[in-house]
Amino acid sequence: MMRKLFIFCLTLLPLIAYPQNKQKIIFGDLDWDSSRFHVSVASYIVQHGYDREVDRIPGTTVPMVTALGRGDVHVLMEIWKQNIKDAWEKFHREKKVIDLGLNFPDGIQGWFVPTYMIHGDTDKGIKATAPALKNISDLKNYKDLFATAENPKKGRFYNCMLGWSCEDVNTKKLKAYKLLDDFENFRPGTSSALAAAIASNYKQGKPFIAYYWGPTWLLGSFDLTMIEEPPYDSEIWNKFTSGDDLSKATAYPVVQVNIGVNAKWSKSNPEITQFLKKYEMKPGQTSKALSFIQEKKGRTPNDAAINFLRVNESTWKSWVSEDAYTKIKKQLERSLNTKKETWKINIGDEVNESINWLVKNYGDAFRKSTLPILKGILFAEKILLSLPWYTLAILVSLLALWMKKVTLFFGIIISFSMINFLGLWEMSMQTLALMLISTIVSALFGLPLGILSSKSNRFRKVLLPIMDAMQTMPSFVYLIPALMLFGLGKVPAVFATVVYAIVPTIRLTDLGIRKVDPAIVEAATSFGASEWQLLTKVKLPLALPSIMAGINQTIMLALSMVVISSMIGSRGLGEQVLLGIQKLDVGKGFTAGVGIVLLAIVIDRLTQEFGKKLDKSISK
Repeated sequence: MMRKLFIFCLTLLPLIAYPQNKQKIIFGDLDWDSSRFHVSVASYIVQHGYDREVDRIPGTTVPMVTALGRGDVHVLMEIWKQNIKDAWEKFHREKKVIDLGLNFPDGIQGWFVPTYMIHGDTDKGIKATAPALKNISDLKNYKDLFATAENPKKGRFYNCMLGWSCEDVNTKKLKAYKLLDDFENFRPGTSSALAAAIASNYKQGKPFIAYYWGPTWLLGSFDLTMIEEPPYDSEIWNKFTSGDDLSKATAYPVVQVNIGVNAKWSKSNPEITQFLKKYEMKPGQTSKALSFIQEKKGRTPNDAAINFLRVNESTWKSWVSEDAYTKIKKQLERSLNTKKETWKINIGDEVNESINWLVKNYGDAFRKSTLPILKGILFAEKILLSLPWYTLAILVSLLALWMKKVTLFFGIIISFSMINFLGLWEMSMQTLALMLISTIVSALFGLPLGILSSKSNRFRKVLLPIMDAMQTMPSFVYLIPALMLFGLGKVPAVFATVVYAIVPTIRLTDLGIRKVDPAIVEAATSFGASEWQLLTKVKLPLALPSIMAGINQTIMLALSMVVISSMIGSRGLGEQVLLGIQKLDVGKGFTAGVGIVLLAIVIDRLTQEFGKKLDKSISK
């Protein structure tokens, strides 16, 4: 009996030690620096002043607001209510979220160009290319300056991130200002991609026009000028944003950015809620904190938060209780006296410096060198989109008949029909064009490397660890240098895809050639075959099934990577999946997913059957 009682007490012990009101506090870590800074400040205060465990879940705006309403996230430090009006008001009406009031009062949004376009920059040797550019109506006169090789007939406008409310507002503004015929509405997939595009263009001294917001490190680091729009008018703005009247638009209002919390969580955590109600930054404090991050390499939002708490004691002292203030002050003093560890190796700074050096000195050369690839993508898109869907379906299905695969013939017809009737044809062809060019480039580089690897064990030993790294490195990593060197669009998508997808072609080409029967090679040699004849007449034909298997795997990897690369503006089906994620639109994401699956099945079955046919012809 005593033993059972003891076990029961042990079971209850965690509940006694960690009661419900002491649960971990979860902050929504929105994907821009000002939000990360505020989360770092609030987390530090909660953790060291109120002895509560904290956690941070990264994400984008709409999913995070939804998570806040459901209680999966407890606190959002930045609520730009103008930008998420529908999502916020839905949960607010249901009394699932609470607005705790102002965080900072100086949130701005607008369209920016680099100041050197208007006034020039003598230090960089840049002449003013648009000296009269001041107002939104002046943009038409300079559209050619903003054109890209991808779309030379229109200027490129870097819109807000795909699926965000500001993206919809900017799209409406393009229509209201009658700019749609002159400017391409280019929508990056993430805030990081947009920031990288601006930074890359700025470092090269190139013209660009982009939406951005503040306070952010980017506006603090680069000299940008906001294009003038008609002054903000609440009546016009409300009609415009609701879609009732798109003939007139105004500048964005200066936004008061608030703090939001989950209502149920707030009731069980009154002390933390009270602190967050008092949390308020003065104008300029957030911008100053973000500038602190950029002043020295390696600094993070956490470093900026600690620095803010050290130099702005009079500000945050009024936010917290006396007991919490004492604890935080002691912790700050303790961290100041604690020596930082020096044994850690930091390779990030060197990588960043190398990329920045390449972008600044050779960015233009990198972009020009990839013009043939861009032309190839645009040509493939033009051909695929010029054909009616049923014509292309018949042409592709005839390949199945040629290989005597009747089931595959009907499968292709059905798959292409479904893609069309789901309204995904144009996006599928954009995806297919990128995948085809990526596969061709992968084969052009992969086959020679595979052949060299099969002929030299020393070369193979060097190549194997490189390929291992290429295959195990997260695919998102390839997007970062790609977009910095080549900008946003189709070319960086191909670059990142080739790096990710080329490995199977190299490996299986090497394997196929090495597996050729030595007796056959010896017989060919005895008949006087040269090295070139051995390779082209004996080894490659016999290794062809293995090579085709490698190309098949490259095609599948290219297709998966093309979807991921939609985050840097490659368009296609991946853009629809990303839009579904950003807006939590399950139907849109699922529909695009079905299109991707159908396209993958058609390509996979065709290449497999083609490989089998080649194998049979060689065997004969």
